[in-house]
Amino acid sequence: MNQRKIASVEEIKALLKDAKNVAVVDYTGMTVATATELRKAVKASGGQMKVTKNTLFKIASGQTDLPLEGLSAFIFSLTDEIAPLKAIAGKLPFKLGLAGDRILTAAELTQLANTPSRETSVAKLMFLLQYHTSRFVRTLDAIAKKGGDN
Repeated sequence: MNQRKIASVEEIKALLKDAKNVAVVDYTGMTVATATELRKAVKASGGQMKVTKNTLFKIASGQTDLPLEGLSAFIFSLTDEIAPLKAIAGKLPFKLGLAGDRILTAAELTQLANTPSRETSVAKLMFLLQYHTSRFVRTLDAIAKKGGDN
């Protein structure tokens, strides 16, 4: 392997070490302008997009049996597991993904990309907790008032 390929494998290994998960997308037919736009969107969402040969990614990941064919771009989720997937969803088709030592299917990646953001989920949870707590308090208050009338 030449020095450039060795350096590329080492860079991918470092990204894999830091990444919470990795999504592999089909990069076929992508224009330079669209690629630049997607790179910016992925970076803004806490990830990094890298286009490299499938073989180099397989070597770096230690999973030489990954079913990768054609042109691939690799989306490394560095700070948030979901946000970089949301940045790519609907723009490029998912091939597969890696989360730890688990291989994710394209359907699983799509499902992850469609989950609500962390902030939205926390807000919904807080609303439900507040709603049910206040409802419980009103019920107890009604019981106390009714019991006090007897």
